Amino acid sequence: MRQVRLDSAPRGEPCMTLPMNFRMVWMGPEDDPRPESLGRNTSAIARSSKALPPYAERGGEIVRQERLRNGYLKITTLANFRARIVKDMLLDDGEQHHREFEIEVELGGLKLAVTVTAAEFNRMTWVLKMLGPEAIIYPGQQQHARAAIQCLSTNIRQERVFTHMGWRKHGADWVYLHAGGALGADPTASEVQVRVPIALQEYRIAEPSDPDPGVRAIRDSLRILDVAPDRITFPLLAGVYRAALGGAAFSLFLAGRSGVFKSTMAALCQQHFGAEMDAAHLPANFASTANSVEMLAFLAKDALLVVDDFAPTGLPGDRELRGIAERIFRAAGNQQGRSRMSNGQTSASSQPPRALVLATGEEVPKGLSIRSRLLIINVNPGEVDTVALTECQEAALQGQFSMAMGAFLIWMAGRYDSLRQRLRARAEELRQSFGGAAHRRLPSALAELESSLEIFLEFAEETNAVDTIEREALAQRGALALSEVLARQAKYHQAADPAQQFLSLLKTAIATGRAHVSDREGRPPEGDSTAWGWQRKSSVRWVPQGPRLGWLAGSDLYLEPTASYELAQQMAGSDRLPVSEQTLRHRLREHNLLASVDMARQVLLVRRTLEGRPRQVLHLRARDL
Repeated sequence: MRQVRLDSAPRGEPCMTLPMNFRMVWMGPEDDPRPESLGRNTSAIARSSKALPPYAERGGEIVRQERLRNGYLKITTLANFRARIVKDMLLDDGEQHHREFEIEVELGGLKLAVTVTAAEFNRMTWVLKMLGPEAIIYPGQQQHARAAIQCLSTNIRQERVFTHMGWRKHGADWVYLHAGGALGADPTASEVQVRVPIALQEYRIAEPSDPDPGVRAIRDSLRILDVAPDRITFPLLAGVYRAALGGAAFSLFLAGRSGVFKSTMAALCQQHFGAEMDAAHLPANFASTANSVEMLAFLAKDALLVVDDFAPTGLPGDRELRGIAERIFRAAGNQQGRSRMSNGQTSASSQPPRALVLATGEEVPKGLSIRSRLLIINVNPGEVDTVALTECQEAALQGQFSMAMGAFLIWMAGRYDSLRQRLRARAEELRQSFGGAAHRRLPSALAELESSLEIFLEFAEETNAVDTIEREALAQRGALALSEVLARQAKYHQAADPAQQFLSLLKTAIATGRAHVSDREGRPPEGDSTAWGWQRKSSVRWVPQGPRLGWLAGSDLYLEPTASYELAQQMAGSDRLPVSEQTLRHRLREHNLLASVDMARQVLLVRRTLEGRPRQVLHLRARDL
C-alpha cells in the first residue's frame, strides 16, 4: 500500500491510500469513468455529482460503483463477463419447492445460456463449472458479483414447473401430470409445465382425438384379459387403473421362472402410461440402487412403476438385492419414506413411494413382513397365450393402451374427488368378503383392486366400449379371480411366517440326524424313537443324534428355548429367521402353537422338572412337530 497524489487534483485534497494494482484516472466533474481508461481489476476515481447505481455493466464486464465521502467515484471491476437472470423457475415435486435460474451470459463476445440452482447461484460455484476457466470473478468480489447480477436483472419471467407426475390442482380443476404435459377437462391444462427425470421421460400418455379411437383403445386394453388365466390378468388390469387413482398402499409381484413372459406382461401394463416402455425399456430394475428406485417411485405419482427382474443368484451380492426389495416394498406398503438430513444438517422432507409398484422376479422376496405388503401373482409355464400376447404387444406399441389411459384420466378429471371417496367407501365394503386371509393387509389390497376394476368398467360402459351385460360379466369374473388370488396367497404367507419356519427347520434337523428329543428322563421316547432323532445300534441300544432339543411327555413337547432357536438359525443358513428369540416366542403364541404359558408370572416359558432338574421351556404339542 502507498499514498498517491494526483498532480491535477485540487490543492489541499488529502492523499489516497490504494492498492498498487489500482489505476488512477482523473476526470472532470461532469464525466463518467470511460471503459477504455479502466484496466481489469482496477478502480477509477473521479469527482462527479451524478447519482449512479451501485452496479453496472461496462465494456463486457460487471463493475461496482461507489461514491466516496470526498466526492470521488470509485469503480471496481467484479467479473470479466456480463450476466443477467432471465427466468426464475419454481420446481414443485409435490412435497418441496426448489428454485432454478436461467441466466444469459456474455463472455468474450459469446452469448451463453445456463441454468443453475438457487443454491449454486448463491455460492457462485456455477461460474467455473458452467463457463470454464476464461470466466473470472476477481478476488474478494464473489458476493458483489452475485448481488450485481441480481440488481442488473430486470423483467425476470416467473414460471412454475412440476417435477413429478400424477394429479394436481390447476386453478379449481384437477389435472394429471405426465412427461408430455398435463391432461384434464380444462383446455388450459396443456399450458402446465412438467419436467421429470430421464428415466420417466417415456411416461407420455396419449389423448384421444375423438370418441371412436378412444372406444377402440379401451377395447384393446381389455384384451389383456385374454393373454393368461383370470387369476393373473384381472389383478394386473385392475392394478393399472388402480395406479391412476393414487395412494395404493401395496405392491404387485409377478413371479415365475425365466421364460414365462413375466416382463412382457408387466410391460403391457406399463405401456398404459407410455407406448415406448416395452419389455426392453422398462423404467426401473433391481440392478439399480435403492435410492434411485425410491426416487422414481416418489416422482411417478399416481402411475404404475415396473421394477423388473428380482433374481437372487445365491452369491454374496444377494444381500444388497434383498435389501433394495425390502426397502421399496416396505416403504410402499407403509406409505412412508426414509427420513433424511439436508446439507445444513436439518431434517429434509422424506420421499415416500407414490407410484403403484409392479415388480417381477424368479423368486418372491422372503419374510412375512415383506410378503404381507405384496400381492403375489404366480405365472406357470404354458399359462400365457402367445398369440394373444403378440396382438396386445402390437396394440401397445401403436399407443392404444396409452390412449385408453388418457381417455380414463380425462374422464376422471371432472370427478376426481368423488371417485376417490367412492374407492375408499367401496373398498371398505368389499374387504369383508375377503375374510380369512393369512394377513390383515391382503383383504384391503384385494378390495381396492376390485373397487378400481368396478370404476374402470363404469368408465368403459359410459364411453360405449362395453354394454351393461358385458360390464356385469367382467365384474363377476374379476371378483372370482381375486378370490382365487386370495386362496393362493396363503401359501406364500405361511412359508414366510417365522413360527412355521421355525417348526419346519426343527423337523428337518431331527429327520436328518442333526438333533433329537428324549423322554422326561433323557431316554429314547416310547414308540418310534427314530422319528425323534434316535438311531438303533443294536437290539437293545439306542443312540441320540445331534444335540437334545427338548423332551417328550405323552402328547406334550417341551423345547429348550435357546438351543432350539440357535439350531433353527443354523439350519436356515443365509435365510436366517428374521426375528429374535423373544419375538419368535410371541409368534408361536399368536399362531396358537404354544400349548400353555405361565399366566401367573406373565411369561411364555413354563417350569417343568425334566431329567431330575427344574427347567424353563416352551410347551408345544407333540403333533405340531
